[in-house]
Amino acid sequence: MLRNVVIAVAAILTCVGIGLIASGVHAPGWQALAIGVIVLIGTLFERWRYRHIEEPPKGDWQRTGEQFIDPSTGDPVEVMFDPRTGERRYVAGESRREKDPAP
Repeated sequence: MLRNVVIAVAAILTCVGIGLIASGVHAPGWQALAIGVIVLIGTLFERWRYRHIEEPPKGDWQRTGEQFIDPSTGDPVEVMFDPRTGERRYVAGESRREKDPAP
């Protein structure tokens, strides 16, 4: 809900900026346009930045020993590490895999 409101306000601010620039009010128009675009892009791409919980990957992945409880679901999460690339992935912990067994 809040995300949708922020996107709507940023889109409106972007349109206001374009309207001001078109009507000849350049300085405030560019400021409104820049702020609107920055907030819009930041909000749209925030979900890409934060990783989702995955099933354990195949390959040479190793457990790091790091574990925590996902605050949004309350489920345990483990961190896995690929020593070749340095990539880290967040995977479902033991109790979550027991609740949702693979078909």
